[in-house]
Amino acid sequence: MFRLIPGYGLANPANMKVIRRIAIKAERTGKFNGTFKKILSVSFILRRLPTVFIPPKAEVSSAKRLSGKGYFRQVLERLILLIMFRSEPDNYYICALFVAERYARAGEFLDFRQLSFLNFFLNQKKTTILTEDKVLFAELCNQNGLRTAPIIARLHPETTSEKELELELRPIAASEGVFFKPRFGMKGNGAGKLVYHDSGKWSLLYAAGKGLEGPWPEIYTSLQENNKEELVFQPLLRSHPDLANFNPDSIQSVRFITFRDCDTIRPLMARMRLGIDNSLVDASYSAIGVPIDLQSKSLRRGGQKKAGVLPESIKTFGPDNQRLEGFEVPYFDEVEKLALAVHGAFPEIFSLGHDIFILEDGPIILETNHIWGDPQFAHNEGLGSFHPFIDGIIKIAKCSGL
Repeated sequence: MFRLIPGYGLANPANMKVIRRIAIKAERTGKFNGTFKKILSVSFILRRLPTVFIPPKAEVSSAKRLSGKGYFRQVLERLILLIMFRSEPDNYYICALFVAERYARAGEFLDFRQLSFLNFFLNQKKTTILTEDKVLFAELCNQNGLRTAPIIARLHPETTSEKELELELRPIAASEGVFFKPRFGMKGNGAGKLVYHDSGKWSLLYAAGKGLEGPWPEIYTSLQENNKEELVFQPLLRSHPDLANFNPDSIQSVRFITFRDCDTIRPLMARMRLGIDNSLVDASYSAIGVPIDLQSKSLRRGGQKKAGVLPESIKTFGPDNQRLEGFEVPYFDEVEKLALAVHGAFPEIFSLGHDIFILEDGPIILETNHIWGDPQFAHNEGLGSFHPFIDGIIKIAKCSGL
């Protein structure tokens, strides 16, 4: 049976109960106010029932192997979690809530949906547009002296000419390669890379896996057809050699979480994201997540948000099965300083998740997120017991009358 790591369950049950109540209220206020959206909120349970009664076979099998609980017992527990805690049923597996010790403390978990509502409520400020807009964020970094990847070109579907874009991209596409992503994109959707070859042909590869090789007009047409919003183009980055050893064909980055404790910005937790196979992005579906111990600056065991891979269950990674636990992250002090400095540019936002890329000569900030990830992993790493973070949310909510 899967065993919990020592120290699990240190969350204050009373505070977590308050947080859950705030999350449900936040769902019905602010951006979520209005009759139609309230109806959508109430319909949440009905919309999630299929995932209760028809869970993925891989999840059922793994849960049975780890806990001995059969299909009907799992369905019953999923239904209870959905009704009592309004939790996403999929988190039943990801959090390993089918394990008795965790199921007994299920009320202390927040799922991604609940954290999203909390963050929307906490960050109903105009500055959140800066975390969503890749162009404005790059400008903000430049204004504040924060190292980030330069934007070398932009493609607007209606105004950017084919020839102009080719001339801007070709030099870097021939030497380093070019990475592109939607200006307002999320989770790597619409992202990809471009390479220019000596033969005069271009190679285009989307993060989703589809590719194309041919002359520039065909590449330009594909970019236009597959992306209906503005694209930004940046140099294709190369990871620090020590990180590239895990998998030289994919991307590696750090998601570093910070929060405001009164007037002081503090680190909450950090996670290394290691791309699988030849992935171009480090989203949850294409990478594993590996907690970083903030004191030792080294990795722990990893996990992935998909059936069959529990938190803390991955010990090695990459073609050479390199050991994760104990690996010291290069430039980690500089990574932390950069994350804190980036948050300093957003005085109205309570908590941020910063995506930081580590080059051979140090870290650069890629983007930052006011909705920063999946707290089922965060809880496993100590979020529940990080009382200043929890207390900060409660204090803001009370001051705002929620």
